[in-house]
Amino acid sequence: MSHFMLSLCVGAAAGVLDVIPMIARRLSLRSCLSAFCTYLFAAVIIFHSDLPRLPWWADGMAVTLMLAVPVVLNFSGKERKAAPIVLLNASVFGFLIAVAERFL
Repeated sequence: MSHFMLSLCVGAAAGVLDVIPMIARRLSLRSCLSAFCTYLFAAVIIFHSDLPRLPWWADGMAVTLMLAVPVVLNFSGKERKAAPIVLLNASVFGFLIAVAERFL
């Protein structure tokens, strides 16, 4: 499997893991697709980038946090309680994507 295909598979898995609780809470299709695409694209970026002066595990966390900030700013007025959860999910999934990239 090529490096690019592996990044897509890892991103799709992370996206599905993030969307499952959203579907259980009956959130909109637009929100679910947004979360799925965020982690799909984050995995591709993490697999193909190396941020300077950061260890490998922080690289994934930094990329996903950078991609999550616009999402948080978009709904921070309506759903203030969801912002910390989105940022925590971004940190955890970013770390897991970096682990997958490092060891797969």
